[in-house]
Order: sequence, then C-alpha cells, then structure tokens
Amino acid sequence: MRKLLSFVFFQLLSFCGHAQNVYMDSLRNELAHAEITISEKMNIYRILMEQSRSELQYDQATAENRKLIALAKSQNDDLALTKAYVYQGVIYNNQHDYKNDRVYLDSARVFALKSKSEIANAYTDYLEAIMLNSYQDYEAAIKSFQRTLSIVEDTNEEFLKAKIYYNLYSIYTNWNDMENSFLYANEAVKSAHKSGDKSLLSNAYSALAVAYTYRYDAHHNKDDLEKIFDICRQAIDLNKQYKGQVSTRTYAIAKLNIASYYFKYYPEKLDLIKAQIHEALEAGQLTQRNQAIIASCYGMLSEIAQREQNETQAESYLHTAYSILLTENPIYLHTMIRICDALATWYDKHDQHEKSFEFQKLTTDYTRQLFNEEQAATAKRLEAQYQFDKKEQELLVLKERAENHRKQQLLSIGLGIVGLFGSFFMFRSYHFRLRYSLEREKQLATEKSEAELQVKLEKEEQSRLKAEQKILTLQQEKLQNEVMANQLHLQHKNEVFQQLKEKIDKDNVMNIQQILRNENLLDNDFEKAKFQIQELHPNFFKTLTEKAQQKLTPLDLKYCAYFYLGMDTKQIANLLNVEPKSVRMTKYRLKQKFGLDTETDLMEYLRPDILNQ
Repeated sequence: MRKLLSFVFFQLLSFCGHAQNVYMDSLRNELAHAEITISEKMNIYRILMEQSRSELQYDQATAENRKLIALAKSQNDDLALTKAYVYQGVIYNNQHDYKNDRVYLDSARVFALKSKSEIANAYTDYLEAIMLNSYQDYEAAIKSFQRTLSIVEDTNEEFLKAKIYYNLYSIYTNWNDMENSFLYANEAVKSAHKSGDKSLLSNAYSALAVAYTYRYDAHHNKDDLEKIFDICRQAIDLNKQYKGQVSTRTYAIAKLNIASYYFKYYPEKLDLIKAQIHEALEAGQLTQRNQAIIASCYGMLSEIAQREQNETQAESYLHTAYSILLTENPIYLHTMIRICDALATWYDKHDQHEKSFEFQKLTTDYTRQLFNEEQAATAKRLEAQYQFDKKEQELLVLKERAENHRKQQLLSIGLGIVGLFGSFFMFRSYHFRLRYSLEREKQLATEKSEAELQVKLEKEEQSRLKAEQKILTLQQEKLQNEVMANQLHLQHKNEVFQQLKEKIDKDNVMNIQQILRNENLLDNDFEKAKFQIQELHPNFFKTLTEKAQQKLTPLDLKYCAYFYLGMDTKQIANLLNVEPKSVRMTKYRLKQKFGLDTETDLMEYLRPDILNQ
C-alpha cells in the first residue's frame, strides 16, 4: 500500500532509528558519572540498544542489552529484567531467528510472573504480538497489541504505546483500512511526542503523512494535501531542532518521502525535488547499510533526468544505483529488481538490445531469487508459527495442570480442616440433631395431614364448581331453547294476525302506509328474534352463512332455527301455514346448500357441536 513512485519502494525497517555518533558518545559518557542513578543507567542502555538495533547492528545491540540484563539482575529488578528479555527477543525476531526469540519470550514470562507487575505482562504480550506479526498472523497480533494497550493505556509507558500504535498502523495499512490506519498513526504521534524520543517522533510523523496520502487520494481534499507536506516538514525539522537525537537514517527517509510526494503531486517542481533527494543522499551516506535508500534516490534522479531529456545522465544514475546495491549483503532484492528493469527498459528504448537483454535476464534472475527467498521465509514463518502454537498449547496445558494441582491441594487441606471440625462437633451436635430430627418428623407429619386435608377440600370445591357449572349450562341451554321457541311462536302469531288483517281488508280501503307497516311486521319481528338468538348463540347464524355453499335467504335461516329447536315437519308446516310437502322440499334444498348427502340428517348437522367442527 506504500506508494513512493517507481523506485521509492522502501518500508521503514525499524520503528526508532539510531542517533549520530556524537549523541551516542555523550550517552556513554553519562554512564561514567558517579551521580547517575540506576534507572538512568538502564534507560541509557535501552537507548543505545535501540539505536544499534535500528541500524541493523544486531551484535552491538545485543552487547548493549546484555549490560542492561546484567544491571537488572544485580538489582534484582524483575520488571527491568522482563523488559530487557523482551528487547532481546525483538532483536532476534528482527533477524528472523524464530527459535531464540521464543527462548527470550519464555524467560520474560518467568520474570514477569515473579514481578507480579501488570506492566511486565504488557511487555511479554508486546513481544508475543511482534512475533505473531512477523508470522503474518495479523488478527492474532492485533489481539495481543490491544491486550497490551489495555494494560498500559493509563500509564506513562509512552514509548511502548507509540510502538504498539505504529505496528497497528502498519497492519491496517496493509489491509487498506484507511480509517484505522489514520487513527493509529495519529495516536503514534501523540505517544511518541510524550515519550521524548525524537527519532521515534520523526518516524511517527512519516507514518501520519502516509495516512494523509490515502485520505487525499480517496477524497482529493486540498487540506489533506497540505497536511502531507506540513507533517513531512515537521519530521525533517526535528533533525534541526534536536541535533543528534534524530538518526541520520530516519532523517534520510523523511527527506526521501517528501521528495517522492513532490514528485507525485507537484512533478513540475523538479529543482525542489532534486534538492530534497540530494539531502537524502547526504544523510544516507553517513552510515552503513543504507544502500536501498541511496539506490532509491538515484532511481528518482534517473526519472527526473529522463523527463529533462538527459538520457546519458539517466543511464549513469541507474548504473550508480545498481553498483551501490551490489555492495550490500544480502542484496535488497525489491529495489534491485526495479533498477535492473529500468536499465533494461532504458537500453531497449535506445536500441541497445544486447544490454537490454542482459539486464532483463538479471531482472528475471533476481525475481526468481526473491521468489525463492520469500518461499523459504514463508516456510520458516509457518514452522515458527507451528512451534509457537505448540509451545503455547503446552504452556496452557501446564498452567491447567498447575491450577488443577493447586485446587487439589486446597481441596485436600480444606477437607482435612472440615474433617477435624466435623469430628470435634459431631459428638456435641448428636443429641441436638436427634431432638431436632424428632421435632422435624412431628412437624412433617402435621404438615402432611394439613396438606392432605387441603387437597381433599380442593377436590370437593372443584366437584362443587363442576356441578354448578353443569347446572348453569343446562339452565342456559333451556333458556336458549325457550327464547327461540317464544320468538318463533311470536312469529307465528304475527303471521296469523297478518292473515286476519288481509281477510278483513278485502272489503275496506286502508291507508297505504298502514298496509306497508303491517306487511313488514313479520320481517321486523323475525329480525328482532334473530338478534336475540345471536345474543345467546352469537355464532349460530354466522356459522350457518359460512358453512353454506350457496347464499341463504331469511326464510332459509328461519327454517334452520326451527330445525335447530328440534321441530318436526308437521309442526313447522302448522306454524308457517304451509303444506308438509313444502317443508320437506325446503329441507332437501337446505341440505343441497350445505353440501350434505342424502344420508346426513339436517337436524343432527345443525347441532352446535357438529356445526362448529
């Protein structure tokens, strides 16, 4: 995700750089002062160790750290010893020595346990996270880094916090997570500033500038673009403000970064870009093992020369970069591949095909070598991760066994104490328990009798309620039948009255409104009867309507009510003043409307328990 243009492909291989020799010599001189405290000595050894480690001078870093280990042992300072073992584990991890970094992690854990300090545990978690990160198990590494942060977040361990934030920034940068990348780069700057380590702060600024490039590339906000260059200038200015406290390597990287940003966003400012590159070259040449930085500078100068159509100078810069990279052991293959590919492209462009082929072949060879090294590194990482997981599992099993053994011991001691107390109180409590037992039996017997009596009373109450419910049900059914019979009887009287009125009115002229009111009397009474039946049988007519396959007329509903009340054909014929044959035909027609066969009894079907099925 780090885009520093064609030849500016360079990762920050260390988090805090080394200081210049003058500054380091001044620190060594301080160690000779008689009034210096133990904690000050330890801090100086740590700084010297970190500076050597960042310069990839691992033997020197180990030598400085051994002095720190010896001093911590002499003071019986388990916390300081834990930190020193963690530093040594990081040194071995930087060299991909996955065997020895594990050894020092185990040693650090031993002294962290002895120290009973949460800070010590945080340092061991940090080394574990560094190892997981090197295995490219990023999710597990994030968990370990976050666990470490949860311990040191409210402490003054700003140097450790800055390192954790920077590593989290790197992981989220590789995942293209712009939001978290920016968040942790910003936190790294804050903690690095509080720590007082200027090289650390310069590197944190460089990380934050990279994060702003992602924001600008995504949103093209001019404020973000200005921030990129402001932050880069802050990283560079630290070298001027604090002479000797910012490593030349860190300063060279900061200069190279700002040059690459100008080249990317302001390519027309060639003179400014070349000035920044030359300053990066000067800084990079002050110390060893900076070949990749120097070669990247010459690669950029070659691109500028080609833009200025100075092809001879462009070729010279590329050959210089190639020669410089050959002096490094091992060769930094990523930059070498780009330089060789650029030379092959340049010679092909100028029709020097033999040389183009030569460098193209070198590009292929170096690419194959890089692939083989990455495969070997991957296999080494996988083996280391397997051993790490295996060791962690063994450690977990040992912890569980130790915990179980401790619990068994505590249980045995507890049982012994309980046994002694039990024997002591057994005799004294025997008579009391016997008396209590007898009283308890008596109480239980009383409670049992009361419970049985309560159950008997409840059963009797339930029987009484069921009998009352049954009586109420019978009374309700009787009332329902009486209401329906009375209503139908009233209907019959209305019909007889209507017939008498018709006979009387044959010889008399009546008011038309009175005739209509008399003719509607029968229907109105039936509707009232229907309403009262629905009050007692709310679903009777509704169920009839839903069950019918054809629409039911008011007369159909009337016949259904008669059938429901159990009236026979003759009774219904007399009530309705029709022929029995007409009642039978209506009954047949209703069975068809309900979709019943000839064998099904309509009156049986109209029973509520069957009708509601």
